[in-house]
Amino acid sequence: MSEITRKSLSDSASGAGDAAPHGEELTAAEAARRLGVSSLHVIDLLEAGELDFHMVGSDVCFDAADVATYKADRESRDQEHLVGA
Repeated sequence: MSEITRKSLSDSASGAGDAAPHGEELTAAEAARRLGVSSLHVIDLLEAGELDFHMVGSDVCFDAADVATYKADRESRDQEHLVGA
């Protein structure tokens, strides 16, 4: 198990909208909800270098704008894949 996986991941409530105000911080659980994936998948994404993160104390945090950008890029790639199939 990686050091990141062992870090405390808060599961606090957040707004469910896709809007990403500048500087808004998200926990792994909040990022997962916005991306429609599990918290463990979010950790896999950060360990693979696909999603930027920073530490606040012992918590892994994500910039909401980065999460929104990743989601838009992923949806674009998915759409291209479907069209090319």
